Amino acid sequence: MTGDRALTATMHATPSEALQAVERAFARAHVFLTEAHQLGGLALVVHWDMEGDHRQLLVDALLEESVNLHEGAFEALHGSWQGPLTGSLHVTLEHEGRDSKVPVPAVPG
Repeated sequence: MTGDRALTATMHATPSEALQAVERAFARAHVFLTEAHQLGGLALVVHWDMEGDHRQLLVDALLEESVNLHEGAFEALHGSWQGPLTGSLHVTLEHEGRDSKVPVPAVPG
């Protein structure tokens, strides 16, 4: 297993709470966060780099932080370990904060 892995998840948290939780989870799993982007109040995207096989540690740490990984995330991390692994985690945020709603433009027609 090598290359980029795209993981998805949902979390009931504000953007700042989610970022702190994800940072804690990745630190506990010994996985490097290389970038983090907040997409308004709706999502958080982090990019990561895994040097050793810490896949199970990462899954456990994210679940402990209430990051609900989607089924595809488990499949993306499955397989035999063959070297460094990079990827991204897209977390959709569910919260009632100020940025929780985005106006949807009207569709002409």
